[in-house]
Amino acid sequence: MKESLDQDRTIFMQETVSGMNLTKADFSSRCLIGSTVQSFTLRDGRCRYLRAQATRFQHFSVDHVLGDQGYYQDCSWTGLEVRNSFLTGSHFSECTFEATKGELSSFGLSVFSNCNLRGSRLSEVSFSGTWWQNCRFEQEDYFFTRFPSAVFLETTFAECRLQKAIFRAATFIRCSFEKCTLNESVFHKARLIDTKWIDTDIHQAANLERIRYD
Repeated sequence: MKESLDQDRTIFMQETVSGMNLTKADFSSRCLIGSTVQSFTLRDGRCRYLRAQATRFQHFSVDHVLGDQGYYQDCSWTGLEVRNSFLTGSHFSECTFEATKGELSSFGLSVFSNCNLRGSRLSEVSFSGTWWQNCRFEQEDYFFTRFPSAVFLETTFAECRLQKAIFRAATFIRCSFEKCTLNESVFHKARLIDTKWIDTDIHQAANLERIRYD
């Protein structure tokens, strides 16, 4: 597809969008069904209200982008790169994320349901007020990634490096941490309900004050 045509269209069904490098563009209100988006870069632009179902995103990169209020169902993300961007208030259902890289960005107030995240490297990314249900974090590497007031339901962290991760006032219900490192992480005012620590030392955390164990 030609890049100029892609920018004018709003609906993509079982198509491939490839090789787009956009600056100061608006890719908002697109709908993608059963499609593939690969080698897509957007800088200083907008990607709001995006809707996608059964779509593959390969090497999708955003920098200084407003991409809030998205809805993604049964989508896969490989090599996602997010920098200095806002993907807040979005909904991800039955999605997979492989080898994501992110820094100085926010997914605040988003919902993640039945999602798998593996091999990400995130630095100073905010997930404030997010909701996670039946999700799995595997071999994730986080530095100063923030989850204040987030809620985790039946979610697993496996072999994750959560350095200086902030879980202040977060709630964990029937969750598990397996072979994770928690160096200097913060669980201040967190609530832990039927949460398991398997080969994980919660005392590596820097702040465990006022934790509630229920």
